[in-house]
Amino acid sequence: MSAKNIFICYRRDDAEGYAGRLYDRLNARFPRRVFMDVTGISPGADFSRVITDTVGSCHVLIAIIGRHWTTVKDASNRRRLDLADDYVRHEIATALYRNITVIPVLVRGAEMPSRELLPPDLAALSTRNALEITDGDFDHDVHRLIEVLENVCGEPRPLPTSPTQPGRSNCLVFAIIGILAVGAIVFVLFLLGLILSSSQNNGGGTGSTPQPIYTAPSQEPTLTQQPAVANQFPVGRWRLQIAAVDGSENTFDVDILDDGTYESSSGHSGNYSYAASTLELQSWGAITFQGRSGNGYVGLGMLNGIPFSIALMPR
Repeated sequence: MSAKNIFICYRRDDAEGYAGRLYDRLNARFPRRVFMDVTGISPGADFSRVITDTVGSCHVLIAIIGRHWTTVKDASNRRRLDLADDYVRHEIATALYRNITVIPVLVRGAEMPSRELLPPDLAALSTRNALEITDGDFDHDVHRLIEVLENVCGEPRPLPTSPTQPGRSNCLVFAIIGILAVGAIVFVLFLLGLILSSSQNNGGGTGSTPQPIYTAPSQEPTLTQQPAVANQFPVGRWRLQIAAVDGSENTFDVDILDDGTYESSSGHSGNYSYAASTLELQSWGAITFQGRSGNGYVGLGMLNGIPFSIALMPR
């Protein structure tokens, strides 16, 4: 599968600082595949063709929209968005025309422009779901954008591999437990036989010293994952398997702790709550369970604003 390229579209007078910071973060995750600034077009070149070729080579276009994005004007007091030779307009219109994924990113408290404020070739932009990036939570917001791009490009972040396969590891643990249990039973039966034999050899009369009788210890209770409090989701170590609508799949380790917090290998952590079959994970999303699958649960989830089919299995 060929690598997917990303194009950042922005207006210098509106969001230049955000564009530079966002480029640095995205280029670190998708090195040499993030493009921006086609304003340095050589004299005599067809700027429309240059934009078409550059944007057309990308799989995703990120449109950074600030508070003045729709109202910035040129020296003649004309709104730039209405001009036929406006770079921003051409970049977004080219992406929409070629059916390239367009993700609006709102900065500086901007709101998504309505269809009435856009020229006809940008009208479809008003229906695109937008992400907001704020100064107070910049790192978290950019992380959400990167996760969206990973799903759109079909490149989920690889998880660290364990030295042994989970299935084989579980079988080995069960085998060891079984061997130890059988050995314990055999040892107890052997000990009881010795005690009974010793009692018989001593005659068992009324004047003989009573012999202690040993009984096998009761079997230890099986460890099960129990709720920490009433109506709380069972605590324990889980493996979360997710499948997106585009067919991509991913797996994360999730630890549900009895102090009301959780941790995951995806980097998310925080408090959680469980009620009415729904597990709310702070800073990540929610999972609604619809049934059981063996010792696990299945259902639907909305993580980072993206719907997934969910399977939660013990590990």
